[in-house]
Amino acid sequence: MKRAIEQLKETLIQENNTYNEALRLENEKINVIKASKVKQLDEMTKLEQQYLARMGTYEKIRRSIFVAIAEELELPEIGSLSELLMLMEDQEDVEEIDALRNQLLETIMKIKEANEANEKLIKQQLEFINFSIDILTSDPIEGMKYSGNAQEKAKIKTNLFDARV
Repeated sequence: MKRAIEQLKETLIQENNTYNEALRLENEKINVIKASKVKQLDEMTKLEQQYLARMGTYEKIRRSIFVAIAEELELPEIGSLSELLMLMEDQEDVEEIDALRNQLLETIMKIKEANEANEKLIKQQLEFINFSIDILTSDPIEGMKYSGNAQEKAKIKTNLFDARV
């Protein structure tokens, strides 16, 4: 069981490193979104997908370690890291794994906050783009004409691109 615990610690360390890389990327993404660098944002999204694949691999490794420990302890299943911590006897290992788990959870929370900020920025950018398109496609002359009735007429849209098909 000692070997499995060491593998678990190493996996948690590597997983936390990957989450920290993802957090760094999310924080960089804020400036990329603000600068409207779409190509760079696309590249960052691809890198993000690689991080997600790695995170999934670490999850599988953790699950296989849980299965190995459960077999060794002759238990049907260990469902979570918290459950494993309750089964462990070495207090030093318990504290170390708990600290690694807490670091991981803290990093995940920071990533969530960065994602929410990025989402708001992207929505603002899209709203600005829609506003700009509305301004460009509205008929500026129509709004300047005097109309005898007091009801406001609907804006007439013009084509942004004048092309023949």
